[in-house]
Amino acid sequence: MRAKSRLFLFTVFLSIILLLTGCTNPDRAVNGNPKTEDTAGVINDNSGSYSEDEGRIDEPSPSAAETGDNESQDPTGDDTGPDMEDETAGNGETQETKDSSGNNGEILRINGLVRVQDIDPDIVVELRYATENNFTGRIVYPHDVCVLRESTAIKLANANRELMEMGYRIKVWDAYRPVYVQRIFWEIVPDSRYVANPDKGGSKHNRGTAVDVTLVDMEGNELEMPSGFDDFTGKGSRNGKNMSETARKNMELLTDVMVRNGFTTISTEWWHFNDSDSDKYEIIDVNLEEFLKDSVSGNGRDAESWLLVAALDKLKDVTGDSEQIVFVCADSLGTSRAEVHTFEKNNGRWEKVFEPMKAVIGSGGFSYDKKEGDKKSPVGAFLLKRSFGRYENPGTRLVYTRFSQGDFWVDDANSPYYNTYQKGPANGRWNSAEDLYGIGDPYKYFIVIEYNTEEPIAGKGSAIFFHIWRNENSPTAGCTAVSEENILKIMKWLDPSRKPLILQYPADHLREIAN
Repeated sequence: MRAKSRLFLFTVFLSIILLLTGCTNPDRAVNGNPKTEDTAGVINDNSGSYSEDEGRIDEPSPSAAETGDNESQDPTGDDTGPDMEDETAGNGETQETKDSSGNNGEILRINGLVRVQDIDPDIVVELRYATENNFTGRIVYPHDVCVLRESTAIKLANANRELMEMGYRIKVWDAYRPVYVQRIFWEIVPDSRYVANPDKGGSKHNRGTAVDVTLVDMEGNELEMPSGFDDFTGKGSRNGKNMSETARKNMELLTDVMVRNGFTTISTEWWHFNDSDSDKYEIIDVNLEEFLKDSVSGNGRDAESWLLVAALDKLKDVTGDSEQIVFVCADSLGTSRAEVHTFEKNNGRWEKVFEPMKAVIGSGGFSYDKKEGDKKSPVGAFLLKRSFGRYENPGTRLVYTRFSQGDFWVDDANSPYYNTYQKGPANGRWNSAEDLYGIGDPYKYFIVIEYNTEEPIAGKGSAIFFHIWRNENSPTAGCTAVSEENILKIMKWLDPSRKPLILQYPADHLREIAN
C-alpha cells in the first residue's frame, strides 16, 4: 500500500513539472511562428512598389517618424550578386506537394513560383495592373495570374488564416512582377522616387517576394485604409497625420499580422510588404503564360487570354509586322455572339490593352467562304485603316471620312463599284447599295474591315464593318458590332503606324492554331 502511495505522489509531481515547462516556452506564437520584433522596428527595407532604392536601411528615429520624412536610402539598390541563393533552378515542372492547409494536391511550380490561390483559395486577388484601374491607366499585365515564391505564398496564407479567425481576409493588389513589366513602368514614369529602375536592382516584386495587399471583410468589402492603392500624394505613408482613427487601426491590424508571419514593411506605402527572406532570392523573369497552360479549356479569362496570345505567336506569318490586334473570337462557327480582345506588341510581347468586350457578329456566325447576302462574318485577318462617321472625327488617327445624306456603300455584285464607298445618286452605276446615313445609329461611327476591298471579287461579300450594335442581342448581317463606348475606345486607340489588324476566328480554330 505504501509503495502505491509513493508511486502516486511521484506521478503527480512529474506531471506538474511537465505542465510547467510546457507552458513557459517563450517562443510559442500564433501558427507556430516564433515571435518577431515589435512592429515599430520593422521598417528595415525600402523596396516599395516603385522605389528604386531597395537596400537595407536603419530604423528611423522617433523624430523622423513623427515628421513623416522618408528614411535614408541605400543608393546601391538590390544586391543581386553571386552569393544570392536561388533554390528554384530547374524546378519548373508540376510537382505534388502539401499546401499550407495540410491537404495534398498538385501545385504548379515554375522557377520556384506558385499561384497564390493554389496555396490558399481564400485569399482575394485583384491584380490592379491586369486592369485599367492603376496609375498607368492601362492594362499592363497580359494575364490576370497572381504568383509568388512558394515560401512567400505560404507566409501570406498563414497571415490570411490568422485574419480569417478575426473575420477578415487579405486582398492582393500586386505580387510577382515580371522584369519586362518593370521596364514598362520605367518607360512610363522614369522617376526612381516612384518606379524601380529595372537596370539598377529593380523591385522585390521582381523576385516574387513582395506583395501589395489590403484587408477585406468576409463578403469581400474593402476596409477603410489611409489611402487607395498607389497613392503617391503622401497619404500612403504609414506616418501620415491626417488618416482617420479607423484607417489607422485597420492598417495596424494588417501590419501586426503580416509582420508576425514573416514580412517587413516600408514607411512610404502602407500596402507594401516584403518577405523577410527576400535577400535569399534573385530577380527572375518568368512568362506568366506558363501558369495558364494547364488550365486552357475555353473557360475563364486567363485561359482565353493565353489561348489568344498563343495563337498570335503562331500566326506570325499572318500578323506580319502589325503591333495592334483586334481579336474577335466566338465559341463556335455558328454562333452570333462573340468577344473582342485587344492586344498591343511592346518590347516583343503581346499585351492586353482593354478589358474583353461583348460583341455580335453575323446572324449566321462565322464563314470561311463568305458570300454576298449569307449573313455571315468572314474568318481571317484584315487590315483596319479607314473609318467613317456621321459627325466630326471623334479622335481617331485612322483615315476618317464624314459622310452625309446620299452617300452609299455599293453591294451590287454586278456593278464595277462593288464594295466601294460612293456618293449618290446612282445614275445607273449600281442597282443596290447600303444607305450609310439612312442606317442610323449603328453607322454613327464605324471602321472598315478591309475584307474583299482590294480588287473586289464579285459576290464574295461587301460592306463588312466594325460598327455600333443595336444591342447585345441583335446580330448583324455580316459585320462585327460592339457598344458605342467600345467602338470609340478602339477608334481612338488604333494607330495606323502600328499597322492594326482585326482577326476573326472561332475558338476551336484558335485551339488548333495554339496547340
